Amino acid sequence: MCGSKRVWVSELIFILLLVKWWWSEGCLEQERSALLQLKHFFNDDHRLQNWVDDENYSDCCQWERVECNNTTGRVIKLDLTQTRKWESAEWYMNASLFTPFQQLESLDLIGNNIAGCVENEGLERLSRLNNLKFLHLDFNCFNNNIFSSLGGLSSLRHLSLAGNELDGSVDIKGKVSFIPSPVSHLLWILFH
Repeated sequence: MCGSKRVWVSELIFILLLVKWWWSEGCLEQERSALLQLKHFFNDDHRLQNWVDDENYSDCCQWERVECNNTTGRVIKLDLTQTRKWESAEWYMNASLFTPFQQLESLDLIGNNIAGCVENEGLERLSRLNNLKFLHLDFNCFNNNIFSSLGGLSSLRHLSLAGNELDGSVDIKGKVSFIPSPVSHLLWILFH
């Protein structure tokens, strides 16, 4: 009888450890705060309606457009596609606002009328995100100046810049050569 009790306790401990490994307790407070800061810039409240500073919605891993690692609770994907009000003017983004998301793998900023970045806070700041593999910047207002800030993003595997204001021929450290089509202005870059 004592042996079966020991086996039962061992199995229970194993199950509890397995559940703890599989399921996190939610997002980190630092990342939750960073998401709430981002919401002020991506100002379409309808599309980010559950991004609220409320104890009933405190787990940002459950928020729309946010995906977290099930084990660590760290944000791994942000989909901010068309989250600025359509009538908003072109604006300059502060890319440093994304640096708290240290495990971020995918960032979608499609269709937000972004014309560039705030001086000294450009896309090169994303080089601190060692896991960033996918960056989608389609249908914004970026011009060729964007290329100078992309060179340090060594972890990127996919960059999409379709529908921006790119012109001419560009070479980024020998990895990519781009001559835009007057019809599509499409750029897909596969780094590896």
